[in-house]
Formats: sequence, C-alpha cells, structure tokens
Amino acid sequence: MRRQFWLLLLLMLVACSPQLASAPTLPATTAPTLLQIGIVSSAQPLIPLIETNYAPENPQVALQFVVGNSESLQTDLANGLLDAVLLHQIPVGIGRYFNPVALDGLVIVTHPDNPVAGLSLAEVQAIFNGRITNWQTVGGIDQAIMLLSREPGSGLHTLLRQRVMAEQRLSPNALLQTSDQAMLTAVAKNPAAIGFSSLGSASQTTSVKIVQVDGRFATSATVTDQTYPLTTPLYFLAATEAEPIGELRAFLAWLQSDVGQTVLGDVYGRVR
Repeated sequence: MRRQFWLLLLLMLVACSPQLASAPTLPATTAPTLLQIGIVSSAQPLIPLIETNYAPENPQVALQFVVGNSESLQTDLANGLLDAVLLHQIPVGIGRYFNPVALDGLVIVTHPDNPVAGLSLAEVQAIFNGRITNWQTVGGIDQAIMLLSREPGSGLHTLLRQRVMAEQRLSPNALLQTSDQAMLTAVAKNPAAIGFSSLGSASQTTSVKIVQVDGRFATSATVTDQTYPLTTPLYFLAATEAEPIGELRAFLAWLQSDVGQTVLGDVYGRVR
C-alpha cells in the first residue's frame, strides 16, 4: 500500500512539472541562383544599369559579372565557366544561342583638343592602314598621328577589320591596348592619338572626343535607327544551342522587355 502511495505521488509530480518547449521551426531558405555573366570591357556601362535596376527586383538571382575580351570570354563560356556572355561580335558558325539586346556603335575617338570633328569612312580606313600619317591631311594641325588599336581577340578589333578595313591590313605601327579603358586612357593622354571604342563606353567620359563618321554622330538615336554607319548590335550569347531556361531566360527576357530596353536606352540604342 505504501509502495502504491509513493508511486502515485511520483506520477503526480511528473505530471505537474513544466514541459520543455520544442525548438521553433525555422522557415526554409533557398540560396539565390548564381548567374555568371561575361561582358566585354567595351560594354561595361551595362553593369551599373543592370545592378541598379534588375538586381534589386530579383533577389532570387545573384549576378556575377566577369570582364574580359571577346575571345577569352568565349573560351570560358565553352569551358562551362560562364552562363552567358554580352559581346559585340558573334563568330560565324558559333553554334550557340544568341540574341541582340541593344544597339551600340563602333566609334572613332580622339583627344578633345584635336580640331578634327569628323572623318569619312575612307579616311578612317586610310589612317588605320597607315596611308594617312599626319593630321594635316584630314584638316587637322601638322602633327604625326599616334595610332592605337585593341588587341587581337577583342570583338571591337574584329569589327574594325570587318566594317572599316575590309581587305586593307591594319597598320603594324598601331600601339595595342588590352582593354577598352586602356584605350580611352591612352587617347585622353595624347593630343595626337586616335583609337576606337564603343558608343556605350566612350559616351560615358569627357576625356575623349567621338568624331563623326561620314557626317553622322553616333548617338543612341542614330544607332537605334541605324543611320550611323558603324552601328553594331550588342548580343547575349548563351552556353547552349537551345534557348536558355530558368533564371537565365528570365534575365534575357528582362533585357529585351520594355522595362529593360528603357533602362538600356539611357546609353544604348533599343532593339525593340
């Protein structure tokens, strides 16, 4: 009887003791999808436009930009190191999905103090070929031309050869610049210099002057209507042959949407 009494008392004490609360269940979190996007140095003005306008509205995506020249970025794309590349020139027979997202322009740049305001396409060719070597020949002062070029592997270097030089060789005396920023810096430092860049890049600085080509200034309007003679698309190039899917497809769709085109239109020409 006494044993039953103590057993009953023990059960009552256990029942009245406070219960330990179970640990709260935390909501499941999903890591953002990482998109690694290559971008040629001459299209770097795209980066702040995208980071300011696309990234805040899409926290489920982490965008990582990798800057380089066209050739090196396409190699990284082929090796699976990038999801897509933004660039100016698509090699023939590339076999991968691509689509234009903006219109840009190959522009000829000089020092701001250079009095030459415009050149014909034939004069640009003759300068970069080395047949014209003095600014006086094209209406400038009596001063030897300092010729600058981008390195082989640059998309703009390829565009210059295709759109300007045609069958003419590029002068071997041209001093090679390994990035768009290096090109703009070199032109800004030498009143005798001439080089080339993209409208999107060169229009963001006052340290160089964009000259007219065949009487047309490169502006977002003249590349949109393609009256500027050296208008060129800016392409989205994917790593696969098929159209992108998932967050990469959504990113491309934003670039081509009315909202995205309005954002890019502050610097570039619209494709739609």
